[in-house]
Amino acid sequence: MFIFLLILGAALMIYGFIRKAEEAREQVLSTGKDDILSFRDQSSQVSPLSMEAVEEVSDLRYRMETLEKTLFEEILKWQMERELLKSEIGKKEEDSKEPTSETAVDEVEEKEQSEKKPMPDHVKQVWGLVNEGRSTAGIAKELGISKGEVLLLKNLSKHYKE
Repeated sequence: MFIFLLILGAALMIYGFIRKAEEAREQVLSTGKDDILSFRDQSSQVSPLSMEAVEEVSDLRYRMETLEKTLFEEILKWQMERELLKSEIGKKEEDSKEPTSETAVDEVEEKEQSEKKPMPDHVKQVWGLVNEGRSTAGIAKELGISKGEVLLLKNLSKHYKE
């Protein structure tokens, strides 16, 4: 009995939704006919203002189509360039041999050494005193700079050639 009542309720709800949709469709169609008839009456009386609006809309439509074409062409060019670059990179990777780990480490160290700049004089002074075994406070007193500056110059000396 309970299942029968559920089925009956669901059927009535579906019937109600269908009925409501039909009424809405009829209302739209009836108002649509009225709008079409009123539009025909208005179109026979075209004002100069509406002609300007029509021209402006057509101009905007033309400009938008031109922009879309240009944008599409640019995107297509970028995609083609990207694919070309990907294929070139793939070819280079295939052509190049993978170096052994020892040669790779040596190459990285050589590259770092070649990128390092010569050590300035004030950094050389600090580094020389550090190599003599002096303390940070002693170096700071002797050179007349702060301890923080000595520590900074010690750390920066790693980035220079000796």
